[in-house]
Amino acid sequence: MRLQRKVLSMNADIQAVQSRFDRVAAGWDSNPARVALVKGIVEAIRQAIPLNPNMVALDFGAGTGLLTLGLLPYVARITAVDASSEMLKVLAEKLSALEIGSVTPWHGDIVREPLPEAGYDLVVSSMVLHHIADVPQVFKSLRRCLRPAGWIALADLDSEDGSFHPDPTGVFHQGFDRQQIANWLEVAGFQDVSLRDAYRMVRPQPEGGTREYPVFLARGRVG
Repeated sequence: MRLQRKVLSMNADIQAVQSRFDRVAAGWDSNPARVALVKGIVEAIRQAIPLNPNMVALDFGAGTGLLTLGLLPYVARITAVDASSEMLKVLAEKLSALEIGSVTPWHGDIVREPLPEAGYDLVVSSMVLHHIADVPQVFKSLRRCLRPAGWIALADLDSEDGSFHPDPTGVFHQGFDRQQIANWLEVAGFQDVSLRDAYRMVRPQPEGGTREYPVFLARGRVG
């Protein structure tokens, strides 16, 4: 019964996250700080990963496709996975307007559902990990969907005091210790694991002034 209650509670949290992102999808791209963050992450990925125009990539937690479209000029095609149908609706509208056929939106939750396919050369994400309860398990799933010599590149917050999210709904981690992320990636089977600074996000504080929140990029390779 205790396990059943835990599963039900986690499912409720996941549904709350999906509902939250559905509500904010229409205005997601209107935040210039968010757009700047993703541009910084794209540049960090370009510096960390030997991208090439033949790569097939997976962007999980793709949202409205800011990271997907930022990386698209450097790879062949991308599957954009997200659990929010409204986020993917915004992405689909962009793809239609830009006449892009090399991005495939896929509605699904990689925590509870199989990935759309295997055989990726690259897996990326931006600010998604802190919304995942069991990060080590997701790392193992992502490892299985990569080809030999495939890469993973994941950006998220360094450990913080919880002030980054005024609404903690669906936030399972207040950032991460970099060494813990490295350890989880290595246990999942990744090699050449490294973490580097990706961006410093400046956010206003309720009491006034601003605060910087460091964002890391974690990189690993399949042997």
